[in-house]
Amino acid sequence: MWKSVNILRKVCKLQYISIRNYPYPIPFHNFLRNLPSTEVTQLPNGLTVATEERECYNACIGLYFDAGSRYESLFENGIAHFFEHIAFKSTRCRSKTVLEDLMNNTGAKFKCFTTREMVAYYAECLCQDIPVVVDILSDCIFNNCYSYADLEVQKKTVYYEMLEHDKDPHKLLDDYLHKTAFQGTQLGQSVMGPSTNLYNFNECTVCRYLTRQFDPTRIVFAAVGGLRHDQMVCLANQYLCNFEPTKCIDSSEYRFTGSEVRFRDDSIPVANVAIAVEGPSFCDPDKLVMDVATEIFGGWDRSQPGGIDHSTYVARVASTTDSCDSYKCLNINYKDTGLWGVQFMAPSLKLENMLYIIQDEWMRLCTMASDGEVQRGKRLLKSKTLSETESCKGACHDIGRWVLYNGVRPTMLDRICSIDEVLSKDVRETCMKYLYDKCPAVAAVGPTEGLPDYTRIRAGMYWMRY
Repeated sequence: MWKSVNILRKVCKLQYISIRNYPYPIPFHNFLRNLPSTEVTQLPNGLTVATEERECYNACIGLYFDAGSRYESLFENGIAHFFEHIAFKSTRCRSKTVLEDLMNNTGAKFKCFTTREMVAYYAECLCQDIPVVVDILSDCIFNNCYSYADLEVQKKTVYYEMLEHDKDPHKLLDDYLHKTAFQGTQLGQSVMGPSTNLYNFNECTVCRYLTRQFDPTRIVFAAVGGLRHDQMVCLANQYLCNFEPTKCIDSSEYRFTGSEVRFRDDSIPVANVAIAVEGPSFCDPDKLVMDVATEIFGGWDRSQPGGIDHSTYVARVASTTDSCDSYKCLNINYKDTGLWGVQFMAPSLKLENMLYIIQDEWMRLCTMASDGEVQRGKRLLKSKTLSETESCKGACHDIGRWVLYNGVRPTMLDRICSIDEVLSKDVRETCMKYLYDKCPAVAAVGPTEGLPDYTRIRAGMYWMRY
């Protein structure tokens, strides 16, 4: 009797199973398989519609153009950024007052941005307002009235924005870095352009540029949220199918040049320095490996804890030796090239020491990147990738860029699996390909007296070992 009771107790007792028996990647990959995929449709006029359906009540809708400062001539430089300021002012069908009332009634957030090779106009709204938002976006961009009064007012606004831009050392450094790295090519042009071009912009010049660059074959209509793909295709056919392709030829070439530019300004307390080499393009398979290298290199500033226990080598040395105030790794990818390097802030007397710390870490990545560092970098990259596409806006920007540059967007499962396949050997070989014995581009703003000569900087791009 007692034996049977003990047997029943053992059978009915709750079974506690340790989660150690179920490794982390297996359920996580199962979760990724259930994420919504990106659906892509191309309209007869060449415009691409890309959507991702989610179970939510909001959405992000955007028009992404293959345009920007690298497609502007010398006398047009800055015109794409200038159009941002007049896009949502008035159209041929709606006056400024009517347009503002309509936008306010929807409650949507209309925004835009311009980079060197992409222009985006997007809106965050409720799902019920999607048709109205698409109507507003298409009307403002393709049916703008280019009011003379609005043009003159926005010229003054952009001019004051240029003055503020020139006061920011970080923005100046980015312009100087591109100008010296891609000197003599249109990719080296700034997004805002020179002020001399600003006052020559008129209705004719803006229309000519938009007709050439805002071509249907160079547009991606992306949408993420509580919507259906066939619904967005119907809206695109209704509002975006009346434009014929102009068959313009993309003649924007680039050329990387190892060189330097220094803007000395002793009134600034610390110097802003950037050193970069030519990196992989957005669609290059090496980009993923360099993304892992970026996470390995990391970033640091004085607001973060430092000391000998910091996980990143450069942060550990920089904080213990007081070599800089902050640093971050640069990884800028374009559709045919890129820039990979480091930007840091340091006093004049510490510039040489910090620069050699950075170059020493670069050479170490080329020859001695360890498995533990690569594993940590891959985890950071996966976390960053998932967090960037968590919101509707982040996912919409991601879809717009992938489809614009690559034609398709890989699933999140494929991207995570590709990161898992990166080995320490791949990091060493790829860093050796892009970093070892390469001529860097150097830009510096501020008290740059302590920065070494370019020949010494170039000599630090390799190790002499016997």
